[in-house]
Amino acid sequence: MEELEGILELNKSEGIYIDIGTKVYLEIEGVNFSVTSIFIGMLKDEFMIVTLPKRYKSVKNKLFPTNKMVVKYLYDGSVYAFQTSVIETITNPIKALALEYPKVVQQRELRITKRNNVVIPGRVEAKNTEFVMVVNDISKKGCRFKYHDNKINLASLREGDLLRIYCKFPGIPDEIGAMACVRNVRREQGQLSIGAEFQDVTKTFLTPLTHFLFSIEDFF
Repeated sequence: MEELEGILELNKSEGIYIDIGTKVYLEIEGVNFSVTSIFIGMLKDEFMIVTLPKRYKSVKNKLFPTNKMVVKYLYDGSVYAFQTSVIETITNPIKALALEYPKVVQQRELRITKRNNVVIPGRVEAKNTEFVMVVNDISKKGCRFKYHDNKINLASLREGDLLRIYCKFPGIPDEIGAMACVRNVRREQGQLSIGAEFQDVTKTFLTPLTHFLFSIEDFF
């Protein structure tokens, strides 16, 4: 876990910008994966309370007082992050985690067109058929996916073709679909690589996509 360099000092009169019920991502010192919790409340300038994280049993030995972590969350279209330390793990009468109130918060806009190298399984419906593919680059504006162009009765996709893309985002039980338009096509090592622009994106698709992009946002 790397330390944050503060670029936005907290306004002590206003406090931190976060709503009760917000999902937060915890990057705990000594743990090589992030876990999620829900923000419960705080006493300004004193402490914050979040639920015990998912996969609690896997990280409980690292939730000892003074151990450091970075907390990230999404608020009003921006990503916020701050460094804090564990005060106490509470198991009775409620199960929660008390954290030190942050002194400095880092803020960054969630960039709409930032390219993100990913591996997201999915499928495409186009030209009255469907086929499996893998998304390897995605943003709020569109994505790039690859597939083997060996399907019977399926001509290669061309610029301007409309299609429907279904993605299986981590943590989402069902596939989420969006309309898209092919913007460029190239062949790479026996596969077709398709750049597509999302069209008329619904909230059903945009919300999980936004949270996925937020979860992989790099502050360092």
